[in-house]
Amino acid sequence: MKTILAAAALLALTGTAAAADAKGSYAVVGAGAHSCAEFASAPPEIGKIVGVWVQGYATALNQALPDVKDVTKGRTDAQLEQALRKVCDDNPNMLLADATREMVVKMGGLTAAKKKTAKAAAPAEDAAPALRR
Repeated sequence: MKTILAAAALLALTGTAAAADAKGSYAVVGAGAHSCAEFASAPPEIGKIVGVWVQGYATALNQALPDVKDVTKGRTDAQLEQALRKVCDDNPNMLLADATREMVVKMGGLTAAKKKTAKAAAPAEDAAPALRR
């Protein structure tokens, strides 16, 4: 639990964009900036790290969307990872942020809002290393 709370705090400090620019683009930081292909080729344990990012994404949606308690509808971490891997298998060039959005919109029965396009932010000098084998 402490790990999840620490990861959530770290994600909060990195700053996620709440809005998009005029073209509907927004910057993505953290695990969501990696492609589905990178996720697919990473070691299996990376699924748990990406899972923490997905939990933060889902929690932000739960907080931001009116009349929504849980966009994941109570799915387990393993079910979320399996659903994300399915979206990624079908869309290897998609960023994990977009794949996660597609996954939660579908599983949460949400009406997709105006589509925003994720753009990986330029890595900072002290950025976390890439997903590795």
